Amino acid sequence: MEAGTGAEDELPDPTDASNVLLLAPVGGGQAQSLCLDALTRSPPAESHVLAVTYRDQPAEWAEAWAEQVGEQPAGGAVLTVGQPETEFESDAWLTSTVESPADLTGIGIELSNLLSELAEDVGPDERLSVCFDSVTTLLQYADLQQAFRFLHVVTGRVRKADARCYYHLNPTAHGQQTMATLGGLFDTTVEREDGGWSVTR
Repeated sequence: MEAGTGAEDELPDPTDASNVLLLAPVGGGQAQSLCLDALTRSPPAESHVLAVTYRDQPAEWAEAWAEQVGEQPAGGAVLTVGQPETEFESDAWLTSTVESPADLTGIGIELSNLLSELAEDVGPDERLSVCFDSVTTLLQYADLQQAFRFLHVVTGRVRKADARCYYHLNPTAHGQQTMATLGGLFDTTVEREDGGWSVTR
């Protein structure tokens, strides 16, 4: 494996990876900000982004994007998991809701639909990026093998869409077996440690 260290505060951009495991012991608003950082590796006008979130309603995500990024993305979508569906209308954001966080089939279907719809409009010099927030929350509603099978399907669909997905996981919340089982699904691991970032391929 190749390992390297990124700039102290800047999230690394592993350009040759489709699926990136993002290890950082953060939660709440910090995790949301980290997800936004992952989705803004390119200028917003060249970015098509999909957020899969267990914590935010679409309106909350759109507001957070506006505050942190400002300019709307070329294409945007929010898949909210584990929360009741709410009304939200926006020309900039597609939305979908899966109310049960244990419904992995439903999450997979809606994620694939949004990914396919966004991919149709991605130009040759543009990027399709996804942030899955988070694998730690997923594991509260699925056992390790269920989560592995689900993520195996998702990582394949991300590659097929020629996208890049960052999957946030809090490493302090899981044991070695979980980390070892899931780690092989991803092309690259980016980890927050000692105030900086390390990259392992």
